[in-house]
Amino acid sequence: MTHLNQSHSLATRLFPFLRWLKGYDTSTFRSDAAAGLTVAVVLIPQAMAYAMLAGLPPVYGLYAASVTPWIAALWGSLRQMGTGPIAIMSLLVLTTLTPVAEPGSRQYVEMAILLAHLVGLIYLLVGIFKMGQVMAFISHSAVKGFTAAAALIITATQLPHLLGLHVGRHEYIFPMLLEILRGLGSIQVQTAVIGVFSFIIIYGLKRMNPKIPAGLIALALTGSAVYFFNLHETGVVVIGQIPSGLPRPKLPLFDMDIGFSLIGPAVVIALVSFAETYSVGKAISSETKQKVDVDQEFIGQGLANLVGSFFQCYPVAGSFSRTAINFSSGARTGISSVVASIIVVVALLFLTPLLTYIPRAALAALVISAVLLLFHPKEVFALWKMNRHDGTVAITVFVLALVSKPDYALLIGVMISLIFFLWKTMHPRIVRITKDPVHNMFINADLADKPSCPQILHLRSDNAMYFANAEYTVEHILYRVEQVDTPLRFLLLDFQAVGFIDITGIDELRALNEELRTRKIRLAMMAVHRPVMEAFDRSGFIKEIDTECLIDSSCLMEHKGEAITRLFAGLDHEHCRNKCPYALFYECSQVK
Repeated sequence: MTHLNQSHSLATRLFPFLRWLKGYDTSTFRSDAAAGLTVAVVLIPQAMAYAMLAGLPPVYGLYAASVTPWIAALWGSLRQMGTGPIAIMSLLVLTTLTPVAEPGSRQYVEMAILLAHLVGLIYLLVGIFKMGQVMAFISHSAVKGFTAAAALIITATQLPHLLGLHVGRHEYIFPMLLEILRGLGSIQVQTAVIGVFSFIIIYGLKRMNPKIPAGLIALALTGSAVYFFNLHETGVVVIGQIPSGLPRPKLPLFDMDIGFSLIGPAVVIALVSFAETYSVGKAISSETKQKVDVDQEFIGQGLANLVGSFFQCYPVAGSFSRTAINFSSGARTGISSVVASIIVVVALLFLTPLLTYIPRAALAALVISAVLLLFHPKEVFALWKMNRHDGTVAITVFVLALVSKPDYALLIGVMISLIFFLWKTMHPRIVRITKDPVHNMFINADLADKPSCPQILHLRSDNAMYFANAEYTVEHILYRVEQVDTPLRFLLLDFQAVGFIDITGIDELRALNEELRTRKIRLAMMAVHRPVMEAFDRSGFIKEIDTECLIDSSCLMEHKGEAITRLFAGLDHEHCRNKCPYALFYECSQVK
């Protein structure tokens, strides 16, 4: 029996979809099939459009849409996740490869496929070794700034296709916009009309009903117009003939120099794309109550990219729009993505002649209408109002992404976020605590502007004590001690918020204890967590603390009331009776 259980456990680890395939019935399949068909209607035009955005022939978007969705759905943790080509990933592929190869060239295509291979390997390594917590280093503020800038950059890259302009290759957005402005006089009128008409159709239908396949309708109408009125002969650029058939299995072309040069960009692309995938997963899991297994999702996305690279696919990730459509259409399991992939396969086998006359301007309109949903400048400025550090990160990433390469901007944003975090931990808030006798509770005396006991200074640090902040913490504590102009007997440190201390922190506490002894002030501590207590014990510091102030020969007290009771016996009761104007504690009434 044990052997059977172990075999079943191994099988479900290798093939996680076996868990939800158990009990699968025809009713569930009908729901999944309907959702898969709905997603495919959106996926086919988007896949071609995003491939064009990535600088690839549209057919490579269809290859990615036919292979990757079902792999990510079966091996990922979220059953409704819609994986495939997405706008931000396509933009990063374009900005990464444009400086080294001509978009659309054979070398460019091979490098895009190699990029998918590297992204897949990175995902798999992170997932297999359970390092999914690396996502915690990408702050939401950096992602918000990046996506807002990406929406503008993507729109700028699509304007030449939308308006029928010929623009040279540019690595940065502003020279491109300048050339677009200079070329406005040479707009190809028929192309511009088709592009604007497509955008109006897509935008209008989406406003009427988000479930309408507006992109497919726009492509069908404009493609029909091009075919029947021979607009492709008047200068309207069309997709052209798409090779029919499935992508043939093929090893990615690996060149050592190129491979090593792409590792850095692959890491950035992997982190950025998974940040969007993770955001999608969190949004859907809140509705479906599924648990997001970050490491398993990394494995699912990794397999999709890695296997896809052997079938001529470029990097893919989870799509917010298609996942939302999949969920709202009634998808219950990953079979919906399998159905969507099968429909794309059918389109590749039998429907490619119908795609020949689709104008590139219509695809550009489809991309622009999709990415404008990512542009939320109000969110960036809202972050500034809520938290200046988050606002600074978001605005910095937004501006840098527009004036430099977007992936560099995101990395800088991540570093700035970490610097702000370190700066905050290096300067912990240290507050004075006192008791409010009216409400019979301990409060922040600094905030409430309440007096403390003249003989007990009760302080609380709101962070761990480690090498970067230990000296600052002790210096600040001594500064607070020096501010007291009454005969201080005890310094009571509240360790409730201190969950970690290193050897530097202990050494600084030793120095503090020595300094307090020279001033005839006793050090006491309370609410010490077990890891901190163990560090005190291992270092021997617990034996160095003045034990005369406590009944049980321990200065480590768990509760504020207990701490005050123990310390009160060591106060100068004559001072309490004759000079202290306060009655903060219950014990005060016993000596006055």
